[in-house]
Amino acid sequence: MTAARLVVMILMFSAACVYAENTERTNLGSAPGAELIALDDAWIDAEVRGDRSALERILHEDFVATLASGRTVDRSSFIDSVLANPPAPFRVTHELIRVHSDTALVIDVSESGKTKFTWIAIRRDGEWRVISETFSRVGSP
Repeated sequence: MTAARLVVMILMFSAACVYAENTERTNLGSAPGAELIALDDAWIDAEVRGDRSALERILHEDFVATLASGRTVDRSSFIDSVLANPPAPFRVTHELIRVHSDTALVIDVSESGKTKFTWIAIRRDGEWRVISETFSRVGSP
């Protein structure tokens, strides 16, 4: 093995170790995991009830959503769309929650298994707020 390859491997390993130290593999019962699940539940409830003020509290002012069609909308358009046609009550399964310092990645799957919701939240002043969401259609296996 050449010295250059060895140096590259050591640098890659070091970077992976730093990443691992700064990434919390959150289980659903951990404090951040529980907070994010509570946020998720409040968000779904606000959408179903058509509660504009709750959605404005949950969604960061810079929030954007990328719909399954590929179209991206801002917070105002997203909220207007939800209020114009509130969804029927629904539940999700939390497939993954990862906390990286003050940023969290959450992947949910609808009960039907047909839609995946990937969203990012940031923690500011002790509270989580959603800054991005991407909807994906899940095909049949």
